[in-house]
Parts: sequence; structure tokens; C-alpha cells
Amino acid sequence: MANLKTMILNNNDKLNDSEKKIIQFVVNNPESCSKLSLSKLAKKLYVSESAIFRLCKKLGLSGYSELKFDLHELASSENRAIRAHSDFAHDLLKATADVVKYFHSLNLKNLYQAFDNASMVYLFSTGWEQQLIAQYISHELFMVGLHTTILPSAVDELKAASRNAKKGDVLFIISFSGDNKIINEEIAKLKLRTDKFVLVSLTNMKQNKLASLTQYNMYFPTVVFWKDLKITKRLPLLQPIV
Repeated sequence: MANLKTMILNNNDKLNDSEKKIIQFVVNNPESCSKLSLSKLAKKLYVSESAIFRLCKKLGLSGYSELKFDLHELASSENRAIRAHSDFAHDLLKATADVVKYFHSLNLKNLYQAFDNASMVYLFSTGWEQQLIAQYISHELFMVGLHTTILPSAVDELKAASRNAKKGDVLFIISFSGDNKIINEEIAKLKLRTDKFVLVSLTNMKQNKLASLTQYNMYFPTVVFWKDLKITKRLPLLQPIV
């Protein structure tokens, strides 16, 4: 079933100027209008009850009762969006404070030295969102004169990198969970095959297997910025590491 705003958009050409003013008012004030009877809304807008009823019919509604229901749904949706925005803002501020505090607690002197000694910094990600983080880190490292290679999200790419790398090169492994079994097994095998890499993990702020496999591990929080019954989207919060 189409929502009220979709019905208005689809039937806008059928509405006259007076009807457009009515619908603009009720859509801008869905919560208060959803509580009014037909007679009270008509009196408030200085129009006849029949004018509002005709408007409902032009929108494809059965009558005023259905319009009230759709206005109630619209108000509820807007209230949920306001609460979600408020929660996101609060969570974002807290996560920002947490990540700044965390990075200030780190002693990265040895890692910076590893960057200076590396001929190449390899960035391996475990998904498309992590790939975006890899691109961000690559840009930041490029700005300070470091050469980087972003590896596609495939185990074979790790194997190829291990063959081409030079002693002392840095390998970043970016994983939200840090518990990807296939990737962790390959990192463990890579450590047995070669000691070329300085290994660095970048994962969400929780204990995970990947962090235990690398010489350096750094964490970042994620903030939920969109959620419905089936899908939750999280925003990774990073501070510049160089």
C-alpha cells in the first residue's frame, strides 16, 4: 500500500489550488490533524466537510477515516526519525570521544618507524565497506609520502602480496568483526610462510582473533545510523592514524 506522500505525489495533477493548500497543511501537521474530527478540521481550515471528503477521494482514499489513519502513520514515522537522529547524534559524540581517548592511549612510535622502513603498505579489506576505509587510509598515507597498494577482498590476493612484498613492508588487514575464519586462517599461514610483513589489524572495538595474529592492532567504534527490521547499517568512526 502506498503511503500518503506517495499518493499525493501520484495524484498532484488532479488537485486544485484549494486542495493543495489543505493537503499541505495536514502533511505539515500530521499529529495534530490526525486527532481532529472531519468537522473540526473543516472548521479549522475554513473549508466545507465535502471539500475534504472530495480531496480524500482524489488521493485514492476511501474517506476521511483513512486519511486520519495515514496522518497518524506519517506522524509516527516522523517521530521515529527524530528519535533516531537524536540517538545517532548522541552515539556519534560518545564514539568520537571514545576513539580520541583510545588513540591518545596508544604508543605508535614503533609502528611509525615501520612505516618509514616499508617500501610498500598493503591494505587488505574483507568487504566493500572496509574497502572504503582502505581507500581513506591509502589517501592519508599518500599525503605523507607513503606508497600503498589496496588489495581486492580475496585470499589469493594475500598470497600474491606475500610473494611480491619486500622485507619490512606493512600489511593492514581491515575487518569489522576480526573473526572471519577464512581470513584469519590465511593470516596464520602467511606468518608461517614468511616474516616479510609487519602485520596491523584494524577492527571494531572488541576482542577478536585477528587482533591476536598481528603485531599491532587498532580498534574503532561503529555507530548505528540506519536500522529497520531486517537491516542495520553502521558507520565506522576513524581518526587519522598518521
